[in-house]
Amino acid sequence: MQFIKVSLPVVGEEEVSAVRDVILSGKYISGEKVMQFEQKFSEYINVKFSAAVNSGTAALHVALACLDVGQGDEVIVPPMTFMSTITAVLHQNATPIFADIDKDSFCICPDDFERKITEKTKAVIPVHLYGNSAQMDKIMEIANKHGIYVVEDCAQAHGTEYKEKKVGSIGHIGTFSFFATKHITTGEGGIITSNNEEWIDKAKIIRSHGMINRDEHVYLGYNYRMTEIAAAMGLVQLKKIDDFNHKRINNSLCILNSLKESDQSWFIIPKLNQYIKHTFFWCPLIIKNNIDTTLVVKKLLQKGIETRQRYQKPLNTQKILEKVNPDYKHIMLSNAEFFAGKIIGLPNHPKLTDDNIEYIIESVKNLFN
Repeated sequence: MQFIKVSLPVVGEEEVSAVRDVILSGKYISGEKVMQFEQKFSEYINVKFSAAVNSGTAALHVALACLDVGQGDEVIVPPMTFMSTITAVLHQNATPIFADIDKDSFCICPDDFERKITEKTKAVIPVHLYGNSAQMDKIMEIANKHGIYVVEDCAQAHGTEYKEKKVGSIGHIGTFSFFATKHITTGEGGIITSNNEEWIDKAKIIRSHGMINRDEHVYLGYNYRMTEIAAAMGLVQLKKIDDFNHKRINNSLCILNSLKESDQSWFIIPKLNQYIKHTFFWCPLIIKNNIDTTLVVKKLLQKGIETRQRYQKPLNTQKILEKVNPDYKHIMLSNAEFFAGKIIGLPNHPKLTDDNIEYIIESVKNLFN
């Protein structure tokens, strides 16, 4: 029986050669390759400036630090995302405030974002989930009206476009991850994007211990630098991202469009907006409320199909947050509660063959037959 992985890093001899050259050069940290990668990624996203770091989590943390988010500030966040979106806020001694998700995109709901604004609100972090985009027009309108920074979390949305603008270029500052499973990878890595030169200059200081020379530290900094090895790999991957995304999109649409024509007694096809170029970090399928999602995942695995099943609990109910505020778990977030644990990701990576895709479609169609 074949086994189809849900995600695979797509790398080859070109990446191996680029990394080998850096290893043999003996120059490993914050050099020419990092600067080239920052420039090329800025051009790709269509922003003026970027600062590369060693993870997507570091990118979020540094972005908030650049905006002087700190104690007494509130940052509005969605409850259905990876924990880094929240921990970055906590590491800045700020308070996460949860706004519900939109039931179509699964990204933060603009209306609930506006309802959660107080005089302490300093920023909002719209997460572009599964390769989709949050409703950025409305988010920016609300944020600008109230003087709030918009930090785009694009860890799952490299190349995603909202009304022909790439995410990471729409808000005040953007962050990306280059973890092994992302649209492109540097193994581990991240980057901060913005048109504000002052913030990016500050980010480059914060990422390297807050120092401007070997003896002067002007900010509270961290060891968040990207390596030359990672940047060399990233430069090669960046040349391939449009091809990777084209295959992700085609694979996902082929699967979802085929499933539309089948019996949908146990799943729902997510709504896709025409003005969003969805790059499908996940090929998402909503499991109906009367069906055990864990059973679906198990049955697909028995057929040799791996799936993603994440965000089974809204983040406000995570045990670690009880230490921050015991009342978090009592917040009413009806859409997040409804969808948490009910969305799976089918395989859609660029290495899938036509036979793989056909097998996935037929397996889903006949899962309960």
